[in-house]
Amino acid sequence: MPHEPNPSPRPRRRHLRRALLAGCLVLTVAGGYLTGGFIRFAQEVAEFSRLPGVDRADGIVVLTGGALRLDQAMDLLKDGKGRRLLISGVNPGTSAGTLSRLTATDRALFDCCVDLDYAALNTIGNAEMTDRWARARGFDDLILVTSDYHMPRTLLEFGRVAHVPVIKPYAVTRADLWKGEGAVPSGRGIKVLLVEYAKLLATRIRFATGIEDRKAVSETAQLTHKSSS
Repeated sequence: MPHEPNPSPRPRRRHLRRALLAGCLVLTVAGGYLTGGFIRFAQEVAEFSRLPGVDRADGIVVLTGGALRLDQAMDLLKDGKGRRLLISGVNPGTSAGTLSRLTATDRALFDCCVDLDYAALNTIGNAEMTDRWARARGFDDLILVTSDYHMPRTLLEFGRVAHVPVIKPYAVTRADLWKGEGAVPSGRGIKVLLVEYAKLLATRIRFATGIEDRKAVSETAQLTHKSSS
């Protein structure tokens, strides 16, 4: 019985070439989008680092994560830029006395005008706990203190969670992350910006898909909030 001839390999090769070309095109477009997005993100961060001083607000909130953030937030409080300061995301083992010594601040100022949030576990938790604090205090506008590279993602989270009408960004800049006048990131700065850009994209995806982070605040804070609701 005669054998049927094998189909020509040419159509298969043609389909493979088309698939490879399509894959290369998708990768090129995605790479261009991500690269362009990163450049825009770096420019936005650089603009935050060059913002002038802020006007007075009802309160000030600083997100933990660096000594410079806390020092500059305390300076704003001492200068009368806000009536009270919330330090959000404090390590449970850190007391007000320790923070007053670290920032060279009179303990009396801590006792009268500083609130410590031990519950926030991440930026989402910072936004949630700040919202509770501001509503409890009746504050309508806040000065938000965090690092310049952290500010875009923080404002995104605060815009979704916090109900405070006005958030005034006050960006803290680390000199080792920028060159010259702060327009161009250093080698270390590029690494920090890339990591933060990835987190920003993840946040946008989370918003688009409706996924919620259930570990934003500690379980103790969640239980307290439910019992007071």
